[in-house]
Amino acid sequence: MSKFGKRWIAAGLCAGLSAMLMTGCSSINKNDVVATFGDSKVTVGEAGFWLRYNQAGTESSLGSLFGDGNMWEQDLFGTGQPYGDTLKSQILSDMEEMVIMEAHMADYGVELTDEEEAQIDEAVQAFLAANSKDTLKAMYADEETVGRLLRLNAIRHKMQHAIEADVDTNVTDEEAAQKTIEYVSFSTAATTDEDGNSVELTDEEKEAVKQQAQDVIDAMNSGKTMEEAVKEVDEDKTVNTMSYGADDTVMAEALKTAAETLSDGEVVSEPAPYDNGWYVVRMVTTFDEEATEEHKSEIVEERKSDLLSETLEGWEPETHEIDSDLWAKVTFDVGFNAPETESESAAETEAGTTEAETAEAGTEEAETTEAGTEEAETTEAETTEAETTEAAETEAAETETK
Repeated sequence: MSKFGKRWIAAGLCAGLSAMLMTGCSSINKNDVVATFGDSKVTVGEAGFWLRYNQAGTESSLGSLFGDGNMWEQDLFGTGQPYGDTLKSQILSDMEEMVIMEAHMADYGVELTDEEEAQIDEAVQAFLAANSKDTLKAMYADEETVGRLLRLNAIRHKMQHAIEADVDTNVTDEEAAQKTIEYVSFSTAATTDEDGNSVELTDEEKEAVKQQAQDVIDAMNSGKTMEEAVKEVDEDKTVNTMSYGADDTVMAEALKTAAETLSDGEVVSEPAPYDNGWYVVRMVTTFDEEATEEHKSEIVEERKSDLLSETLEGWEPETHEIDSDLWAKVTFDVGFNAPETESESAAETEAGTTEAETAEAGTEEAETTEAGTEEAETTEAETTEAETTEAAETEAAETETK
């Protein structure tokens, strides 16, 4: 997977924060260079501020889920490394992406307008005024550093829009065509007894399960809906609906095989087998217009993402140096809380889902919004992954903030 195109940047972070010292902060000269990408150098103060900015947003949104536990020390994604290390790695990739885009602004005629520059300056001053000296120190934040990161992120968003403008947005019905089915599964998988032991179903029990599936089919052929037919045999069983197309890679093969034999409104004549049971499938429509239009949008977004990643990879500089020892000194030895007066604003901010449109500096909440217009956004959310889902990925994906 490309290291570009997946950002975990928390957006709409409340400016007023209180820093909680957890251990002794290591002494760091924030002007020291922690990374060199081509002709661009990133100081540990710049990378450290971007890390703290994201850390604070994530703790504000997700910290309560972990109680007294340190979320940064936990392996949330099963990758074998603490979440903090994952975020630190992503921050450096994020910094690289931003300085690479800055270096190629002229290629797309991108620049920040006077109005956008003014909005950035206002946002910087609002952020500095809203936080104590101790908090700013813990975040490696000063006027120059905060302004630098807001400008880099504003440039990134304008560059992204410029790059994606070259994407072909024409998607044919044939390419995006979606079918929609409804189905229910009848499982014959082993069960667990009171002692926690796995118990396999007998052949007779498996036949009884299959008969339930056949009873549903018979009831539907007599005029009942799948929902009605299923409730007659099992009140707890759920009817599922899903749309899929030729490019689908998620749908179970046995389910797709059964569905492909059906015309609009048809139900399978007998239970369709899979590894641990049977499906009852009904084809709702072989061409779902609404689902097809939605998939067209998904295809366009995927094209944009692919083009952005390909463009950035083509720009990746030959020089790519990281001072690992220096970056290791930046630890999660502080935590952040939003003051009570800011709680409502903080609650409205979900990491990875909010994208500020302009720099609303000097408000009562003193929000740190992005600098600029929609084309000069300074924060961006993704999922995912985290996506979204993917259990913690949806939380991240979400902290995939851009």
